[in-house]
Amino acid sequence: MLTPTRLLIALGILAITAQAQAACTTKAFDGQSLARCIVWPAFPTQAIAVKSTYLADPGDDDAGVFDLDLSIVNASNANPIATYRKPGAYNSDAVRFDDLRIDTGRYRLAPNVRAFGLRSKFVHSSHAIPYEKTDLALYVREGNNLRPVLEGLVVYKNNGEFMSDCEGYTNEVRRSVEIGPSSHHGFADLIITTSASKMNDSKSGNECVSKTTHLKKTRITLTYDGQQYGVPEDLRGY
Repeated sequence: MLTPTRLLIALGILAITAQAQAACTTKAFDGQSLARCIVWPAFPTQAIAVKSTYLADPGDDDAGVFDLDLSIVNASNANPIATYRKPGAYNSDAVRFDDLRIDTGRYRLAPNVRAFGLRSKFVHSSHAIPYEKTDLALYVREGNNLRPVLEGLVVYKNNGEFMSDCEGYTNEVRRSVEIGPSSHHGFADLIITTSASKMNDSKSGNECVSKTTHLKKTRITLTYDGQQYGVPEDLRGY
């Protein structure tokens, strides 16, 4: 049973959430643009808002880039508090940009510094060569500006190759991010745990047989160099 104090707090958070939903702009992704906006649970009077818009490469309508407009806004009236803009933030071609989600996980990098994340999704829709990945970026507020401190970390990837409906393989990689006990240059280390598996499909008589092999989990620590967390090449990119 809620005490009167807790009830008032809960009602206050609900009211702020309702105000933010009214003030924030959201738009479903239509292949050309999107907008997301959610209340930041760590700071209920603030909301995180992001927009991304497509710009085709000259002479090639099938390839281009998506810009990134990111901001922390007042949850009640959507007035900007801190902003960040990156033209051409996401490439989109054969592997196309497909979605962008706000991540409000508990990324406490220092006693008075909490980051939030953006998860960008890319896909290649092909039965013969399927591909999907999600990248994570983390941002911190510095006065009226937002600054990326982590970029390009692949937290999910699924790729494979198929010769037929029943002959082929897929590889899947999932990564989690934890705040470590040690720190460098004032920011906590990030512990990255990777879980991976491989599924093989093959014919056995008239049946299609699938075999999944789970690989050993690995852990790696990312340290802050004063500007960003360095991400090794095998944890980023395609």
